[in-house]
Amino acid sequence: MQPTPQSRPGGPLRPRLIKLGSFFGVGIYITPSWLLVVALITLSYGDFMREVVRGASRQNGYLLALLFAVVIGLSVVLHELGHTAVSLLLGLRVKRIVVFLLGGVSELDGESGRPRDEFAIAAAGPAASLLLGAGCWALSLLPPTGSAAAVLLLLAAWSNVVIAVFNVLPGLPLDGGRLLQALIWRLSRSRLTGVRIAAQAGRVLAMLLTLAVVLANALLRGAHTDTLTITVLGLTVAGFLWLGASQALRAAQLADRTGSFELSRLIRPSVYLAPTVPVSEAVRYTAETRTSGIVVIDGDGRSRALVDEAELARVGARQRPWTTLAEVSRPLEDGLILRDDLNGEQVLAAVRATPASEYLVVSAVDGVSRGVLAVSDVARALGLRYRAN
Repeated sequence: MQPTPQSRPGGPLRPRLIKLGSFFGVGIYITPSWLLVVALITLSYGDFMREVVRGASRQNGYLLALLFAVVIGLSVVLHELGHTAVSLLLGLRVKRIVVFLLGGVSELDGESGRPRDEFAIAAAGPAASLLLGAGCWALSLLPPTGSAAAVLLLLAAWSNVVIAVFNVLPGLPLDGGRLLQALIWRLSRSRLTGVRIAAQAGRVLAMLLTLAVVLANALLRGAHTDTLTITVLGLTVAGFLWLGASQALRAAQLADRTGSFELSRLIRPSVYLAPTVPVSEAVRYTAETRTSGIVVIDGDGRSRALVDEAELARVGARQRPWTTLAEVSRPLEDGLILRDDLNGEQVLAAVRATPASEYLVVSAVDGVSRGVLAVSDVARALGLRYRAN
């Protein structure tokens, strides 16, 4: 599965990652949440291993269950390596592979440009799992029946088949959703249309899974079955599907808006004032000139700082005559100066690289200031939430 990164200025908070290794320069990581999966599998399969493995003690049963948990983790990694290998062959850059509580993701730097590439990348993961499952099943025939090796290999075979089958369900964020997205993209010639339909299919899958959990609770009530574990796991997966589908849809809509982004339309007409000018005078002057951006200049007329709109708003009416622009401005640095020929993706990249509330926009031709770009205006244009610090 490929995640859709959050696109709000500043980026999302990311969990701490543990690096396992790398694949052709692509880092492979696990999150601490995966340890919960290891613990759950170990506790759930400990007694089962003792029963099916010939001569296994209780302690050995739990050790084998722990080993099975590791095997599942490796299976998830190999599934993601399938996505990564095809992505690299197609010339796409992969940031990293992350294994987390409910599976794994291969994070691409950008998006595939053709439906067939999207299809090939999505299909590679389930294909890798099916091949691994077939290989494990073939190897399970070699050791004696009931031996630890035979049981582990057979469980690994079935686990990889389950991973493959689950992932080809036709709904985002699963690989099957990306396959559906690629097919619709090819037919409609619109990526956004493909994502919209695949995301809605993912939401339908989430609702169907929730309904199945409710029905299972009703049917298994009174039976000697751990319905609590089934319920928690089922609802967690359903929630993951719903949120993943919604996130994919938001990301596609953002990409669509970004493609039609026009920086020139968001540049605020600005005034250029000395740092010693009182805030009260600056506010009066912007009202008279119907401008909203304030650039602080030096004695030679060169832009040196930008007035922070949030800081300016915090200055009370009584303090404004005694507060200068120098006290509510941020000195200019390279990351705060943008050319007026940047596209939407480049503006978002600049905002993430140097978070700020305002940026100075200069002409790409002669470097002359054209005005101020407020990140709140960018967020509004792209339909993003923005909260000033």
